[in-house]
Amino acid sequence: MATLNYIKRLANLQNRRFDKELNESLISKSFSAPDIPDNVKYMVESMLPINQKYNSRTIDAAIRVQKHLQDGFNLHFNRAYRTQGSVRTGTNIKVHSDFDLLTIIDKYFYPEVSNGNTYTDSDPKDDIKELRRQATKILKGIYDDVDDTHDKCVSIFNKSLNRKVDVVFGFWYNSQKYEQTKVERNDEYYRGIYLYKFPNGPRELDYPFAHIHQVNSKGDTTTDGSRRGIRLLKTLRADSDTELKSLKSFHLTTIVHAIENNNLAYSRGNELSIAKAISEELNKLIQDPTYRKGIKSPNGTETPLEKDEIVPEIKSLKADLDTLIEDSAREILNSQVIKKAILTY
Repeated sequence: MATLNYIKRLANLQNRRFDKELNESLISKSFSAPDIPDNVKYMVESMLPINQKYNSRTIDAAIRVQKHLQDGFNLHFNRAYRTQGSVRTGTNIKVHSDFDLLTIIDKYFYPEVSNGNTYTDSDPKDDIKELRRQATKILKGIYDDVDDTHDKCVSIFNKSLNRKVDVVFGFWYNSQKYEQTKVERNDEYYRGIYLYKFPNGPRELDYPFAHIHQVNSKGDTTTDGSRRGIRLLKTLRADSDTELKSLKSFHLTTIVHAIENNNLAYSRGNELSIAKAISEELNKLIQDPTYRKGIKSPNGTETPLEKDEIVPEIKSLKADLDTLIEDSAREILNSQVIKKAILTY
């Protein structure tokens, strides 16, 4: 059984939820309550959402970047902009979460099924490289902190808002389902993005809008329960004594998304039940490789848990979660005062 340093973990959590620019903390009032043990406090606080006030500042940073790019580009094609990231799904655990600004060539698209019309006015590879080249030049002329070493994005840090934005470049990919339903649905659920890996490819297909929709839909259906579960796993990963390099946020989101809705439904005071449901799912992933490898991502297009290299990290994460569950359950089951405190947390 793992041993968790709750004093250290609560300090980490507090740091992640402090906005230096506003000099404000997002920690709840109950955080300083003397009648709530540290283990229970850590479990409940880990599941709480970041207030929209702080997430809005992250979105504002991306909007500013978009405006700078739009004002500075000199290209023969239009651009479309979209955003993605845990802020869009309410599963971020930090006030200063990274945020993606998708910058998409909006003159043509790649079809799943060819309609016989082939675009020949320019070379898409030259277009995407020029898009990134100009974006990098524009951003370096405005921001002091620009990182253009990544193969998929250019990152900037907005010092006035204390926010990081990743500018990601790509092409539209129109699936057959998107073409068939775009008028009826009036959304981009079935529309994909071909993300370009610089300097010379390849293109990688992603469906970010379906992902955002599915995670938010499950979050709403479970009264924020699935989002709370994702935040809990992200917090445990962030505070792990062992660095978990293979388990990404996408994996953690996929794990929680695979759990039945009725096991994640949130109501005041049932945080322990959600934690236990996640532990049971982790155990299933560890014990049943066939089940693990067949689990689909929220948008249904990938199987992100199929690599065996993530299993040791799942075990490590589960050990910490089980310790938290055992420590918290002992406190909750033996005290009516604590039970009441959780209900009003």
